[in-house]
Amino acid sequence: MDKSGFRLYLDPEGEHDIGGDDYLGYTTIYRNDEVTAEYNGYQLSNDGSVWTPPEPAPEPEPAPEPTLEELREAKVQEMNALQQATIQNGINVTLTDGTVEHFTLSVDDKIMLMALQSRVAAGEEEISWHNSNEEEHCKFYSNADMALIITAAENIVTWHVTYCKDLCIYIRSLETKEDVAAVVYGMELPEEFQSKPLKVMIAAQAV
Repeated sequence: MDKSGFRLYLDPEGEHDIGGDDYLGYTTIYRNDEVTAEYNGYQLSNDGSVWTPPEPAPEPEPAPEPTLEELREAKVQEMNALQQATIQNGINVTLTDGTVEHFTLSVDDKIMLMALQSRVAAGEEEISWHNSNEEEHCKFYSNADMALIITAAENIVTWHVTYCKDLCIYIRSLETKEDVAAVVYGMELPEEFQSKPLKVMIAAQAV
């Protein structure tokens, strides 16, 4: 490996020197590794400097294990989100003619259904509303059918709000991470964590 510096010629015969003595001082191997090997050469420096590879990036610190309390609260948030999604997904209602239609229960849906209660109470026989089929127009429902829709909506909302409240109390009582991880929305709650309203609704479902 030649470290005596070099001259720069314009022609292969070496007759037209265009570098003069400028490159004779390049006598220190600056870099000679797999990178320079790709072009079958090496790099020199004229000031004694040597290439130093950058320090490798430090390995990221592992995330700390969540505490039991953090896992409980994360599970509570998860259950609340599932409660809201389940309610918004809506309900199937069997109408007076025996047909079954699905109705979503978004926030706007619930507000509008509450407003329609007064029209049901007033005895109106044609009340416009929409089911969940986006390809269908709004249509008129009879007073009896609208009462069924509103009652079913109220019942499903009351059930999920009550159940989720009791479920979150249960989650916050758990003493191991494994028990918290095992919680799923819709699981049967131990009786001691069932509120009186929830017990009444469970009993009504069993009839």
